[in-house]
Amino acid sequence: GREFFWDPFCGSGTIPIEAALIAKNRAPGLNRHFVAETYPWMPKEVWEQVKTEAKDKEFKGNYQILGSDSDPTCVSLAMSNARKAGVADCIKFRDGDATKMDLPAPSGIMVCNPPYGERLMTQDEATQLYRDMGRAFSALGRWQIYVLTPNEEFERLYGRRADKVRKLYNGMIPCLFYQFFKPKN
Repeated sequence: GREFFWDPFCGSGTIPIEAALIAKNRAPGLNRHFVAETYPWMPKEVWEQVKTEAKDKEFKGNYQILGSDSDPTCVSLAMSNARKAGVADCIKFRDGDATKMDLPAPSGIMVCNPPYGERLMTQDEATQLYRDMGRAFSALGRWQIYVLTPNEEFERLYGRRADKVRKLYNGMIPCLFYQFFKPKN
């Protein structure tokens, strides 16, 4: 929560919402009810005490979290989801082209899951987007950039070799998590 955080392809808002929950140190499931709360051998006061302790451990701060998307419908959905998650006060959302976005901070952390060229965009459009990202984001010299995509050619298209690459799954889709965190030479 101390650095500017940006997801330029926020879609429904999952990444910025998770970033806000982490920044606030919010306990998972704090606003939910669990079946275990009804167990007769567990005093209700214990649950209330644990929830109070979790709320007391939340950080209060001035967060700089931005979610953006080129689709205004996605931005509206992300705003609605942030309200439901109880973190709408921590995140700003706006629509716009990720490759042309003016950012209010000279450094920060970007985490994104750009279109793969399957459900959104064609393969050729996604390939061009990755090239455009490389050109546009090269101006973000002091930013740490993390990109999730199944495209094994991402580094070549982006125009920069990642500092680290991790294999993982996004749902059932095998993906690579490209991490650019070292200053460019």
